Amino acid sequence: ASADIITVVVDDGVYQPARIKIIAGEKSTLQFFRKDFSPCAETVLFPAFEISEELSLEVNKLIELPPMSAGEYQFHCPMKMYIGTLVVE
Repeated sequence: ASADIITVVVDDGVYQPARIKIIAGEKSTLQFFRKDFSPCAETVLFPAFEISEELSLEVNKLIELPPMSAGEYQFHCPMKMYIGTLVVE
């Protein structure tokens, strides 16, 4: 259901999970939880939607995503060391 919140843990240089399935045409909410001290983990970008969010350590951060058309969209840190993919279908 669209009310489901998907939690993404930022730790050890990766997003977990790194591939996230989302239903096309529905709003979705991701919850990021940053455990990684690396400064690179501080920011997550969704370039396709011009979303940039700061992630504080050990704090749940909700990010609302607009309805998307089917396809794959990347999200990543500013240096692209952490990379995740939204799989919209």
